[in-house]
Order: sequence, then structure tokens, then C-alpha cells
Amino acid sequence: MTFISLKDANGKDVLLTGLQEDPTDLLAVSVHVSRSLAAGRYTVAWRTAASDGHPSHGTFGFVVLTEAALPTNNPAQVGTVKDTTAGDVMPATSASGANAEESGAASSVSNSLARAFSFIGILALIGVTAFRTLVLPRAGGINPEMKARMEHRAAVLGLAASMLVIVSAVARLFLESEMMSAMPDMQAMGMADMAMHTQWGFALRLELGAAIVALVSFVLAARRLRAAWLLAGISAIVLAVTPALAGHAAASPRFTALMIVTDFLHVLGGATWLGNLLSIMLIGVPIALMLDGPGRWEAVASLVNAFSPIALASVAIVVASGVIASWVHLEHFAALWQSAYGQVLLLKLALVAITVIIGAYNFRRVQPQLVHQDGSARLQRSAAIELSVGLLILLVTGFLTGISP
Repeated sequence: MTFISLKDANGKDVLLTGLQEDPTDLLAVSVHVSRSLAAGRYTVAWRTAASDGHPSHGTFGFVVLTEAALPTNNPAQVGTVKDTTAGDVMPATSASGANAEESGAASSVSNSLARAFSFIGILALIGVTAFRTLVLPRAGGINPEMKARMEHRAAVLGLAASMLVIVSAVARLFLESEMMSAMPDMQAMGMADMAMHTQWGFALRLELGAAIVALVSFVLAARRLRAAWLLAGISAIVLAVTPALAGHAAASPRFTALMIVTDFLHVLGGATWLGNLLSIMLIGVPIALMLDGPGRWEAVASLVNAFSPIALASVAIVVASGVIASWVHLEHFAALWQSAYGQVLLLKLALVAITVIIGAYNFRRVQPQLVHQDGSARLQRSAAIELSVGLLILLVTGFLTGISP
């Protein structure tokens, strides 16, 4: 959603028509001037909502040195203008101004926490479906009755995660409309405008729809309707792509399709790693420990052994997709410490590295000891630390997505 105005030296509006996107430049739009411009100074003001929902606005001025008749073959070019911000003489169609993005509002605590809670809900929801679909069928040391109990608990956790995604989406929509209405000449923009007339709004509608379908699916799954898990899995896959459509990936001027796929894999990998681990520690391990005798330790070991190869593949996907996204978003290596985005990204990378190290410790040192009581106790402690650092990663990501690369 973009607005452009042109005013003369007296502050009177000049009618502009035909707002068009530039097919050769994703960051450019053009308008037609409806009449020839008299010699004098003019000011262009623009306001827009980017694909990632960040509001931007700016102004630039130019001077018409000599009046010219409006060409019939190209009404956008009117005489010669002088960009008063740079001092260069240029055609009217090539004038440009500095981006004055409202990064402060986009990266505010409230907006960042809303995004972070949305990420938590999405990762938990995907993790529950991954636990039910990928881990439980491979855990041979667990009897069918115990698996049924785990499935029921997983449906309850998925239900809670769906509600968190829905509440977070509504909060984000409210905060986004408040942020946009605070911009000059955009006070009339409401929640309906943001939801229905922006790409960011489309992504949020998709997220809300998928979360509602997932909520219904988990309700049915809790009532032992097994086909409901297929619907929940489809909803989880759709949810995995929504952060890309509403974030930096969709707004990237370079390799946009690649960035959306990369971001989708990043979310999917993180969820099947940390979201899956959350399900194991909140659902699988507590139910397994209800068994009597050594069978409890064998049940815990069976769950972790089924989860480990999935976690290793997920970590590889997270690291590879993260490297690709960082390479595209940061045009040079020094931006890692010279830009605000790069500095927050460095913090996220450090936390991811810590989480990977903890996971490697669990795989090499804790997992072989799970057949004993001490091993299960060590797993619970180390997994709690791993999940705590994972929570910090999501909080940092909430702030990172509010900063322009």
C-alpha cells in the first residue's frame, strides 16, 4: 500500500495518476503527472507499507528550471528537474529520496514480543505434529496404549499452540495498524485495510486461517479421530511459510523466491528440532516415566533414539538456511558488526551455536546413558537448558525481524 503526493512551492497539490510498480526494480514505483509543471520548486512525499509490514516514508524536492509542454507519448516526463537533496540535474522520472523507515516502531518491545510469541506458537504447533508423525512411529520401545496417551497429550499441546498463534496474529494486526496510522496522512488506515490490502496482511490472513484449521484438527485429534492429524500436518506446513511471506524474505529485493524457500526451511527445521524436543520433554518423557521398573528408562531411550536423527537433519537445515539468508540480507561481511541488523543477528547466531553444542552434548554423552536413571535425569536438565536457550533465540528473532537488513 503506497501513497505519493506532489506539492508546489505554495503547498498546493498537483494531481498524480497511474501509480505503477516498476517490473525491473522491486523497490521503485512511478506515477504520471497530470499536467505540465511551471518553473519552480516542488516536493514529493511518499508513504508505504513494505512486504514485511514495516512502514516507511520520506520526502525529496526538485526544481523545474524551464516549463515544457506535456509530451503526449510519455506524460511522466515533464521538462528538467533539479534534485535539491543532491544538487544534480536529472529527468523527473529518476528522482529519488532517502528511505526513512520507521524502524523504531517496528522494533518496539510490544511489536517484537508479539512476533516472538507468534514464532513460539508456530514452532510448538509444528513440533507437536512432527512428534506425532515422525517420532512416535519410530519409538519401538513404547506400547500402543502409551502411544495413545502421548497422542492425546500432543493434541492438547497443539490446541494451546494454535490458540497462541491466533492471539498473537490478532495482536500483531492491531499493533501494525496502530503503527501505520501514526504515519502522516495515513491516520484513516485501519485493521481491515492492513489485513485486506497489503501483502503482509495476506500472509497474516493465511497464518490465521491455518491456525484455525489446526485448532479444529487438534480438537478432533483429542477425540481419537486419527485422520485429523493429516489435516494438522498440512496446517503446520502452511504455517511454516507464513513468517517468510510476512517478513524480510518477501521484502528482499534480491533472490526473493529463494529467500522465501530458505526462510520456510529455516522455520521447519527449527520446529522439528526445538518444537519436537519440547513435545518430547513435556509429553513423551513424563508419560514414559510413569512405567514401573527398568521399562521406563527403555521407553525414554526409545523416544530419544527416534528423535536424534531427525534433530541432526533439522540442525543441518537450520544452519544451511541461516547462512544463505545472512549472505543475501547482508551485502558485505562487515555489516555483521557495523549495522544494527547484523549485531542482533550475531547475538542470534551465538545463541544458536550454544544450542547446537548442548544438543551435541546430549547426543554424545547423555543419550548412551538413558537406560539408567541418572541418564534420564541428566537429559531432563540438559534439555531444559537447550529449550531455554531456544526460547531466547525466538525472543531475539522477534526483535531481529523488526530491524531492516
